Amino acid sequence: MKEHYTRLFEYNLWANNEFSEVLRANQYQNPKILKLLSHLANAQAIWLSRIKNEKSPVGVWDEHTEKEALELWGNTSQDWLDFIYSGDLEQETISYKNSKGQEFESRLGDILTHVVNHGTHHRGQIALMLREEGIDPPASDFIFYVRD
Repeated sequence: MKEHYTRLFEYNLWANNEFSEVLRANQYQNPKILKLLSHLANAQAIWLSRIKNEKSPVGVWDEHTEKEALELWGNTSQDWLDFIYSGDLEQETISYKNSKGQEFESRLGDILTHVVNHGTHHRGQIALMLREEGIDPPASDFIFYVRD
């Protein structure tokens, strides 16, 4: 299990870094790009805090400046990978409350898969918005990562 998730979260870090470079290098106009960027960073922080049974430092839709969002996104991407590297994957189920205060239990593997898929989904949305502004998004499909 660890090897599979190590590879996925190494990909997640790589893809997030590829997008960060493009976002830093280009002036974009659509405010939804920053909103989604903030959401991605927040979601990574929130899910990691749930797994560690800690209070989340951010809300799901908290908005940040571009600099703050990119910093949080980069830090949480690395924090996730550090968590995977630590090998602390023995806990089978995680009990947590969602942003509405509802209690849930989820398999750790399902949460890990969700975090990576969530990032892929929203990076795709950001890529579309960048293209609409004439900005080339990075090629961030998993296969590009494994070829790199």
